Amino acid sequence: MEKKELKLKFGVFGKGSVGKTSIIKRLIYDRFVDDYDPANEWEFLKKIIVDDKEIMINILDTEGEDEYSTIIESWIKFSQGFILVYSVIDRDSFKKINFWNEKIQNFLKNENYPKILVGNKNDLITEKQVSTEEGKELANKLNCKFIETSAKNGENIKQLFYESCILLMKKEEKKEQKGKEKKKGKCFLM
Repeated sequence: MEKKELKLKFGVFGKGSVGKTSIIKRLIYDRFVDDYDPANEWEFLKKIIVDDKEIMINILDTEGEDEYSTIIESWIKFSQGFILVYSVIDRDSFKKINFWNEKIQNFLKNENYPKILVGNKNDLITEKQVSTEEGKELANKLNCKFIETSAKNGENIKQLFYESCILLMKKEEKKEQKGKEKKKGKCFLM
């Protein structure tokens, strides 16, 4: 029996200019892409290997500006897993994480969903406004993993998507297991 390719969909959410597109492009092209055109690309595909499994990840690069708020629900609906990004040099972007988390929770009716909190631009250590400890505390409050990255130098970018895939694969396995258990428990009388 041929094993089907595993496909996982992630939405990358956060305030504008925190480096969401740069994180994605660092993964896709393995280089830092400084130029940015918000109308250019919104969806990216990349095959990666996680625990000897080939996975096609589909990454949605969401806009962080308020004028796009009318399509937030469609972005959430698209996603199976969520990457919440703030810039460590922008305290306001850190505060905005709660907005994105609430939007996602409200739309998913408080269902527990796989997510990772990301503090990006960690290479700008002298300009840091949000400490690692604050990031960890927020992640603990949001009940999610935490990682600091730098799209500029590539720090933890592959690790971020590896961890995201692991989280989502675990959720999908649990869902599959529940489905099998439900099928086993059914009894039919004729």
